Amino acid sequence: MITGYGHFVTLAESLQWDETDIDYSADREAWPQLTDTENARVLGLIAGFVIAETSVSGQLGSYQAAASDDSMEAVFRAQARDEARHARFFDLVSAEVAGVPGANPAARRDALRAHVSTELVDLFEERLPATARRLAEDHEGLTAAVGLYHMVIEGVVLLAGQHAMLDTLQGLSVELPGVRKGTELVLRDERWHIGFGSRIVQSADIGRDEADMLLDQGETAAKVWGDLITPDAIETAVRQHRRRLKAAGIKFW
Repeated sequence: MITGYGHFVTLAESLQWDETDIDYSADREAWPQLTDTENARVLGLIAGFVIAETSVSGQLGSYQAAASDDSMEAVFRAQARDEARHARFFDLVSAEVAGVPGANPAARRDALRAHVSTELVDLFEERLPATARRLAEDHEGLTAAVGLYHMVIEGVVLLAGQHAMLDTLQGLSVELPGVRKGTELVLRDERWHIGFGSRIVQSADIGRDEADMLLDQGETAAKVWGDLITPDAIETAVRQHRRRLKAAGIKFW
């Protein structure tokens, strides 16, 4: 088990990237050639990420304030930088590749909500902010807040969506290389975020009730993508979630 949290700060520094350095010219040319079915699927996934990443990037301040020490706070700060970049990347794709209307990110986000389920919107725009507000008032709730953010939202919802996006891009009639590259970089960031959250949960030595709640939350949250990801992908995400919880020392009876 990694001692302390400095490893994650060092890792984060080594993985920095800039969404504006990616070449989207081929994507812009290819987008009008997508079939209606392909367009709907890719746009739905983009919409989900725009909503999700915008939300998660705005909630980490409460986590930083609740950190148990300076090293943990530094990791939350590094993660916040990543999440802001992810939000910028997917908004850029929505505007410059998919041509989503709107003069600014908020307007484009409004236009994209119709492309995802109400359950996904509720998770990111209601449940997660409410959890962050409770954490701001009571720092003792950090483990539960990390469980929702890192283990459920990142470990199940976002990870499943990122894999679905990469699988979808692989099967398109035309290539979207810029979207693929950016999604792969986002996925790379998410892996260390999940590792960090797992480390916090592992250190907390949670009980059976909290463990069962985390498992149930993961199984429910995996379904918020609706038809945008396959039943097999949902099953895989839940299986990985259970394995990740066990790796963190959480036992299920």
